[in-house]
Amino acid sequence: MLQDNIKILLSFIVLVLIQTLIFNQIALFGFSYPTVYLFFVISYRFDKSQFILIFLGFLLGLTIDLLQGSSGSNTIATLLISFLRPFMIKFFFGNNLDSISLLSMNSKTNNQIIFIASIILVHQVIMQCVAYLDFHHFMVIFRNTIVNSTLTFIILFSSVTLFKNKN
Repeated sequence: MLQDNIKILLSFIVLVLIQTLIFNQIALFGFSYPTVYLFFVISYRFDKSQFILIFLGFLLGLTIDLLQGSSGSNTIATLLISFLRPFMIKFFFGNNLDSISLLSMNSKTNNQIIFIASIILVHQVIMQCVAYLDFHHFMVIFRNTIVNSTLTFIILFSSVTLFKNKN
């Protein structure tokens, strides 16, 4: 139990540092910043408390917003996906899960791809809409959502595959 909590805390800290020190410094295409900290929400164990995930999702988004100096869009988006995650798990994997996390799951790769892509897409849509808050910026919101989602998916799916093979 204590060992799991230490792993959760370390992954939280490492992902915040990776996001703020590496990925926020690299503007791909001049505007795109992949959100690799979503790996925390994606890889959080299924058997852990949902309340704790929502609280940690809030803290994760708030920490990223404070370190980026942004308007709270990361907080709102991360809080929402932390809340929606159990519903998405049931929708994509059913009620009978054969594992305790996505990293140890033996289900179809298609389900995992759609699950990861859905979390990223919902996060990006909410984050971009909150960041711009204006319908006149629809094309910018759309472009940022598509490019950020694609780049984030490539990085996160590769990370999930890498960590899955390690387990």
